[in-house]
Amino acid sequence: MALVVTSFRNRLEDWPELLAGYALAALLILALASAEQRLPTGVRAVRFVRTCAPMLMLPLVYGAAARTARVLHGRYLDADLYAWEKDLLGFAPNTALTSALGSPLMTEVLTFCYFSFYGCFLIPAILYAQGRAPLVERYVLAMVAAFLPCYLGFIALPLIGPAAGLPELHAAHGPSGYVITAVQSEIMAALDPPGACFPSTHVAGAWVTVLVLRRHVPRMVRLVLWTLTAGLTVAVVYDWYHYLTDVVAGLAVALIVPAVLERAVSGRDAVRPARPRSPG
Repeated sequence: MALVVTSFRNRLEDWPELLAGYALAALLILALASAEQRLPTGVRAVRFVRTCAPMLMLPLVYGAAARTARVLHGRYLDADLYAWEKDLLGFAPNTALTSALGSPLMTEVLTFCYFSFYGCFLIPAILYAQGRAPLVERYVLAMVAAFLPCYLGFIALPLIGPAAGLPELHAAHGPSGYVITAVQSEIMAALDPPGACFPSTHVAGAWVTVLVLRRHVPRMVRLVLWTLTAGLTVAVVYDWYHYLTDVVAGLAVALIVPAVLERAVSGRDAVRPARPRSPG
């Protein structure tokens, strides 16, 4: 992302601030890695913070990446994507889904599934408390590896989402809900920057969570993860947060990244020389 900012700095008024932020983030991660090497191995808190730091920085990088979304095209492409989806499918997915399922209760249920995504940032702490540090490292690596191509996607196809990009249609066909919907709307208004739509990081991150953890959690937890993630996948279109294209791209990222990482780890383990056994 720093390379993107450097390459398009003539189109970004705040490029020094963005570069400084990326530099500070990199220095912090390096400092934590150095501290882990220097401090006694029993200082588990340092290892935990070092392991989780890249994932904890994802929301900050998310906002910074959205600020660079228009460097390539110079504008948001919501109208173009809406017309393309409608021509391709013969209907508008957001309008069709809300019309088919729309009710305040359904909005609450699906928005709760969307809201549950924020729990992903608590998973490393839960796993680490259980003494499962290797799984924490694998999960954090998968999440970071999934989010970074999404951030590049913000630039390739800059969108602000159907609710903001198609306000008249959203006013006529958008869903209504109760408390959870109101809370999530406030969160979106305060923390969700324009331009951070394609691919959907929520869809990518939620499915990466399922795919990485599915063999390492109890059956009931696995069922909850699958249910919430399926609901979130529907919610992003139903709630007019994303276009269907964003969802498909997010799913593609979630399917590709864990598979590539699994193969890379397996290949590394295969070529790693075995330790010689001591005699006797």
